[in-house]
Amino acid sequence: MIALIAVLGVLVGAVTVYAVICSRHKKHNRIADFPGYVFSQNTPPFNTLRYGFFRASYNGCGAVAAVNACRILGKPVHPADVISDFERFGAILFGVFGTGAFAVTHFFRKRGYRVRTTYRRSKMDEMAKAAPVSVLWYFHRRGAHFIALQPQSSNYLAYNAGSRKAAMPIDSLADFTAKRAIVARLITVTPKDDPE
Repeated sequence: MIALIAVLGVLVGAVTVYAVICSRHKKHNRIADFPGYVFSQNTPPFNTLRYGFFRASYNGCGAVAAVNACRILGKPVHPADVISDFERFGAILFGVFGTGAFAVTHFFRKRGYRVRTTYRRSKMDEMAKAAPVSVLWYFHRRGAHFIALQPQSSNYLAYNAGSRKAAMPIDSLADFTAKRAIVARLITVTPKDDPE
């Protein structure tokens, strides 16, 4: 019984410290201006932001995907607001393992968007082409990663997918995930007033 009380005390202490850290992050993360897309979580000013116990360059790909997806939808948000939301609901183990795949889904549903998801590679291209923006979460040999996808006439522009200066073209999500991902989840985001 004493061990259980001690463990609970440590957990409560860790959560309290984390809450204080996160409140400081929102203020710190407001210092930077983000007039356009974030092409890489590893370039300034995004790499100076704080997320959980780390800098966003380490664990901020989910936030980058959400920020870029909002910009594609014509509803820009400041990364500080996205990170703050994910720190409250979505950071896995205080951000040690980044953002949970379901946190991005929740982020857009909470803002009134229609969200559809699939793990089936054979459905990804069809679904992504039908939506104005998608977010792809994929698990690979070194961990997991999020990218935002903007459909074009014959391919997609992928943000935070490798290039530090521009969006990277991807021809097929089925091929991309077959080559890079052990498992992948596509999240399509559509304004609710758009017809299906």
